Amino acid sequence: MAKSSTQYHVSDLVIDDEYGIIDSKATVEEAAKKMKELNVPDLVVQDDNDKVLGVVADFDIVREVVAAGKDAKKETVLNIMYTITPVDRDTAVTEAFERMRDLHVAVVPVVEDEKLLGVCTIQDCWSYIPDERPDAVGIIAVKNPKNAEFWFASICAILAFVLGIMLPMAGITGYFTANAASLYGIDDIRLGDYLFSMFFAQGAGPITDLITKSSGVWILVVICSYLLLIVGIVGVFSLVYVSYSDVRFVKTHKIFRTILPLVTIGLIVMEWIFYVIAFAVSSTGFQISLNIPGLIFSILAIILILAGLGRDWVFKEQNTEMKA
Repeated sequence: MAKSSTQYHVSDLVIDDEYGIIDSKATVEEAAKKMKELNVPDLVVQDDNDKVLGVVADFDIVREVVAAGKDAKKETVLNIMYTITPVDRDTAVTEAFERMRDLHVAVVPVVEDEKLLGVCTIQDCWSYIPDERPDAVGIIAVKNPKNAEFWFASICAILAFVLGIMLPMAGITGYFTANAASLYGIDDIRLGDYLFSMFFAQGAGPITDLITKSSGVWILVVICSYLLLIVGIVGVFSLVYVSYSDVRFVKTHKIFRTILPLVTIGLIVMEWIFYVIAFAVSSTGFQISLNIPGLIFSILAIILILAGLGRDWVFKEQNTEMKA
């Protein structure tokens, strides 16, 4: 199976150029005070010629000085620091990561012409390490599964946004139609079936009018509509963000990966439920009916969001092994 040929270098990372520096002759107490002042857990140790000698970490102070009962005012950082070969801009991220992993440390200095540029962290490196395991899970075999998943998720997100949010927000589709005269409980309102969309009863005015004219339960519909608009935009397009991050081998939080899209699905469903509740308690003697296009588009939006979440199961990597 083919493996990813993407290779990142330290130059692709965000190099922290404001990281703390301390002289090799400084005491451990001075190092601890500087860590507290800069609010950092590590300091780069340099000699009088600004040559990088190593890194002193807070756990070194705890383990080598505090736990050993040594005097922090007399012990120097040179005696407790860890030595790690610095990297430069052209060093592969995987190599930088392995140096820190092997020493169980968090940072490695970045130098250029023996001058300190800053440091990179093991967390930064981790995000840029390609997954070299072949993607064998999926239905459709493609050369670059991650790229295909990005475009698939993007199309699903756009269509879900249009069908599940944009159309009902614009009043092109809705949720129910109802006889507004009975709903409002007055005689002089225009008769007819009105389309109830996300924010408006088309032909009768904003949904907010129903809170005082009919029943306070309509506030649930209004609140859910605003949540669907706000959370839905973020939730649907988080599919695009996450799938693009996967292309770059950058890790993303589960809030963006699953929670927000699933909350969007929940809000689409709750919008329908709150409409049913609002109609049920508002009045009697009126007829309501489903807006079939709106129902179909809501279902399609939910399916598209689920498809975007399950994009990893759609595409797999082509078998590029040559037959003998």
